Amino acid sequence: MGEEGRTRYHYGFYAAMKVEYDLAKAPVSYEQEKQLGEDPLRLDFLIVMKEDDTVLSDPIGSFFKKVNLFEYKSPEDGLTIDDFYKAQGYGLIYKGFDRKVNELPIEQLTLTLVRHRYPKELFKVLRAEGYMIISDHAGIYKIEGRVSIPVQIVVSSRLPEGEYAGLKLLSGRINREDIIRYTEATIISRNENIKENAGTVISVCLSANKELGKELKEEGTMDELVREFFDKVETKMKEREENVQEESAEKMIKDNVPVSNISKWTGLSVEKITAIAKKIGAASL
Repeated sequence: MGEEGRTRYHYGFYAAMKVEYDLAKAPVSYEQEKQLGEDPLRLDFLIVMKEDDTVLSDPIGSFFKKVNLFEYKSPEDGLTIDDFYKAQGYGLIYKGFDRKVNELPIEQLTLTLVRHRYPKELFKVLRAEGYMIISDHAGIYKIEGRVSIPVQIVVSSRLPEGEYAGLKLLSGRINREDIIRYTEATIISRNENIKENAGTVISVCLSANKELGKELKEEGTMDELVREFFDKVETKMKEREENVQEESAEKMIKDNVPVSNISKWTGLSVEKITAIAKKIGAASL
């Protein structure tokens, strides 16, 4: 999977979690992709900030403190011991970046790593290094031991039926009924932000499942509101594909990736990449 695909899945994940907490009317706010200074280091996290005295009742959110960092692994990405430590390192950078001394105490932070498949090898290494892996809810594993920041790992394929539907849609293993149910739940909300984010999740799903998208488009018995929703999603898919390509190219330009590789991985022409570089003030390609 190229950089463009990973970016698409990350945006899908951000949107899925926003739908989850907005549907529940949870008292949280969001931040994502924190840029650290002028260097190309970017924290590719979703950051969920909880109001001080609230307690979330959902299985993932019950772990939360004030500031909660999420790192998502797309379906084809691994989750290794190096990824585990790197995420903690980035979390510590976030704690200290552009703040007064201990403005964000470490006890106010949590880290959640999310992937679809069970990380068997990672858990094997963690146990060998002396960590304990505790699971008091299917699909959610708390890592206890010498962690810098409290860590939980969410394995979406092992979450119970009916929980975190958006995360499961991103796994790539979906059917018509799954996606229709998700669509109907977001339509019922009558909340434009929820519908917008759900549309992002669905567009990621259909980009990876083009046959299902074709089947849904040709479905003759689909409810009129659902069909209207899917028509809007299809339009936004095309717009979003273009935006994702350009955003991926922009990141790679800032990371000094050769233009030939940027073109290969994003599908953009050299002329388009040059125009993007000019727009963001890149010195050279």
